[in-house]
Amino acid sequence: MASILNTGISALNAFKRQMETTGHNIANVNTEGYSRQTVQFDTREPQGASSGYIGSGVEVASVRRNYDQFLATRVRDHTSSYQEFSVYEQSARQIDNVLADASAGIDGMLQQFFAAVNDVADDPTSMAARSVMLNRANQLVDRFDSLDDWLEGSRTQLNRSLEQEIGEINTLAQSLATVNGRIAELGNGAGGIPGDVLDQRDHLVDELSHYTNVSTLEQSDGSVNVFIGTGQALVIGMAHNTLAVAGNAYDVGHRELVLQQTNGTVVNVSKQMTGGSLGGLLRFRDEILDDSQNALGRVALGLASFFNAEHRTGMDLDGDLGSDFFDLAAPQALGSSNNAAGSSVGIDIDDAARLTTHEYRLDRSGGSWSMIDLDTGAAVALSGTGVPGDPLVAAPAGLGFSVVVNAAVDGDSFLLRPTRKGASGMGITVDNGRDIAAAEALRSSASPGNSGTGSISPGALSSLVGSPSLPTTPAVAVQYQAGNQLAITAGPPGTQFVQADGGAIGASDGFVPGQTYRIEIPTLGTFEFTMTGSPAVGDAFAIEDNAGGVGDNRNARRLADLQTASLMIGGTASISNTYGALIADVGTRTQQAGSNAGVQENLLAQAESAKAEVSGVNLDEEAADLVRFQQAYQAAAQVISIANTLFDSLLGAVRR
Repeated sequence: MASILNTGISALNAFKRQMETTGHNIANVNTEGYSRQTVQFDTREPQGASSGYIGSGVEVASVRRNYDQFLATRVRDHTSSYQEFSVYEQSARQIDNVLADASAGIDGMLQQFFAAVNDVADDPTSMAARSVMLNRANQLVDRFDSLDDWLEGSRTQLNRSLEQEIGEINTLAQSLATVNGRIAELGNGAGGIPGDVLDQRDHLVDELSHYTNVSTLEQSDGSVNVFIGTGQALVIGMAHNTLAVAGNAYDVGHRELVLQQTNGTVVNVSKQMTGGSLGGLLRFRDEILDDSQNALGRVALGLASFFNAEHRTGMDLDGDLGSDFFDLAAPQALGSSNNAAGSSVGIDIDDAARLTTHEYRLDRSGGSWSMIDLDTGAAVALSGTGVPGDPLVAAPAGLGFSVVVNAAVDGDSFLLRPTRKGASGMGITVDNGRDIAAAEALRSSASPGNSGTGSISPGALSSLVGSPSLPTTPAVAVQYQAGNQLAITAGPPGTQFVQADGGAIGASDGFVPGQTYRIEIPTLGTFEFTMTGSPAVGDAFAIEDNAGGVGDNRNARRLADLQTASLMIGGTASISNTYGALIADVGTRTQQAGSNAGVQENLLAQAESAKAEVSGVNLDEEAADLVRFQQAYQAAAQVISIANTLFDSLLGAVRR
């Protein structure tokens, strides 16, 4: 009797535990991170009898957590990838929408400005057209500045997001360390580690995967060591390191991520934090935001540099040489916080056509300078000593800028951003329409007494000397002489023919119809012209000040032609096309990120579905199990009832 009673009691307790576990599953159907639990049974040790061994019932071996580590890791990996691409795409989309927008971007305003320049070229005497041109120029400058301000605002918001993300990661790290301590404590007990506690641990790791790549290594006591990014230790047992945001050594506004370890060591991990929303923010900053601001600055610098150069060669309504039309910001050269006191460098833009969107680091060691392209990691060969008159330039062709050093010593380092502030520091120096240099400074003509058919083109100034001045006294006179020679017979002292590279070729040159000739006027600059026809010996041609040339539009025409001229990116793109390349690059990156996010979203959904098949609670299944276990429980109770009846019958028989 005792045997059947004990068997029934063991079954009753076992099925009771099953129903409790099933009820626990049902109660946590909506609990995030919960893994379905099942009761594992073992038969009890059989009892020996004369006829052999007799079973003695069932016992609960364990309550198993339905959890697959492989599936959980896949979910985390896809979560991290999806979050990275999603945040990247959302952030990049904002930049793309603004840059490409006709009312917010630069392209439309560029077209309006050059349309106004064309209007001045069509009627250089019109003060109304000149006023409109100045108005359009101011609007263009304001648009550059406002767009750069908006990008700076995006940078500020990004820094706030970084700090918020870091705070969430640190909170999760602290919670994981606490749970690890509890797991280690429970692991030393006889009852083992409850599945609910393990679920809590794994859910924290799952949450962490939203912010960055995460991997775990389980220890013998059940706790896990957690690594983020490319393998940076965040949680080791019951201890955790702390992430923080710190200012760049060169630029406090460029926030870096540092890992503050428990031993006091601080490590810069900005380049190691990949995946998740944190990785997406960092990628967006490095690939989109920085490049967009640098590219916008390059467009502004290119426009201002080429327009100024052309404007200076013209003449305004008062007969004066043109001045700089646009004001340019000084390129950024930021010294390290570790530099010696008083050390600095300055950047000059020499050739806007060669400017890139890259940033560079300039280091001094062993009495010499070295430069690294931070975008490619490649070393940049340098020439020059860095002193005024012999600046540091990239060899052999240059990068569009030169560097002059002030009191630097070994160990000093500088971050060079040639184009970063190009858009924000732009301005207009011309405030009166009369000062627009629409006319050419010089004019050329053939002498009325010439007997040949030779003619001279209007010509134009191609470059200026350091301190150019008008008038050109005396006027330059070119004469065709015997031997098919051209000779300079009058002009300021030192006036001479020069080659395209500036090298002097003497006072005369052979005449070739249609050939471009260059004359260097020491007081003004280099004048270029062509001659055609067949001049007679003694025929003379004059090059003189364009006095009274208020209706001359030659320089205005050349200013207008800058819109479509291939001046930028090594002479391969116009100013408008260079801005278009910026829009295309941001748009392509945004589209690719969106496509990648879509792929990862699908993979994540599949991984979560596979995990749910193992760990998820299905209410229909649990309800069916509950009925089945209830029936088993009732059957076990019936066994106990029968055992009790048999026992009572046996006692009754003995009493008789």
